[in-house]
Amino acid sequence: MPTSIHYGGKIVCSNVLGARATTLAAGARTNTDPGANATGCHSCKRTFNDLTDTLLHQSKRPLAYWILATFLLCLACSSRRMAREVGVHIRTSYRWCWWLRNAALSYEMPRQLEGTVEADELYHTAGQKGQAKHGGKKALGRRARGRRKKREPGRGHDDKDRPAIIAWVSRQGAVVIQATRDFTVKTVQKAADLAVQAGSRLYTDSASSYRAVKGYVHEFVNHTQKEYARGDVHENRAECLFSLLKPYLRVFRGINKMNLPGYVGFFHFLRNFRQRNAFEQAEFILRAALNPAIARRARQGEFVRCFDHFDLLQTAIN
Repeated sequence: MPTSIHYGGKIVCSNVLGARATTLAAGARTNTDPGANATGCHSCKRTFNDLTDTLLHQSKRPLAYWILATFLLCLACSSRRMAREVGVHIRTSYRWCWWLRNAALSYEMPRQLEGTVEADELYHTAGQKGQAKHGGKKALGRRARGRRKKREPGRGHDDKDRPAIIAWVSRQGAVVIQATRDFTVKTVQKAADLAVQAGSRLYTDSASSYRAVKGYVHEFVNHTQKEYARGDVHENRAECLFSLLKPYLRVFRGINKMNLPGYVGFFHFLRNFRQRNAFEQAEFILRAALNPAIARRARQGEFVRCFDHFDLLQTAIN
């Protein structure tokens, strides 16, 4: 679809670069969004407006609905509550949530920490929540997990429905959070290389997976010896971050482990923009949603797939 480009005070069509376009009269029949000021191209004979090729393109809901939905998303509301507050169907709100989360992740793509960085891990229960693709119960390949069932012994793993979440917290304020399948040496080394610049100072606990990490000035505290801080060496910021992540994830009443990178990635965005209030955070997301290049990738779930460095996301969210 063509989009409008304002060049030298004139509107031209991007589909036929440089082609002259004219704003149509109000009420003219167009193939663009209802209620928006349409523009007609003299060359390709198509109509377009400022919402063409964005996340709001051909939406049957007015812009005010999208603004309210984005604001509620920044307040950590679930898609079910958003549907109730905005007045849309639950499937519509679920789709909007994923599109807007993907748009928000566009701000987090190049982030890598430097300086002094703390790290900690968390095992989060995430199974096969949701229905089968064509309705009905999912084929889990095992007996359904009962409520209040005791966890399996040992470290968490994706196969145990307890994937690991690793948090990297810079003492300058920025954070990077990654959802991983396990907590092996190979996984932690890959996660560190993605999140932290080589040569940075790294503070962790005494887990063997951390002690094997190479390429950093590494110091750790030994929790088994009741050592939680040794001068400047501690990981208290990373542990405090999980005290905020847990209640955020609890709002959604269980998460499918294939969707975990998307939820963790959006929390990642909220923490790095925490100096902004919810209105300003929503403004950043809507700016990305109204960018055709970002909107196209957000609809296809490309940004959340870029965050899925450990193959948790098996299918695209669209």
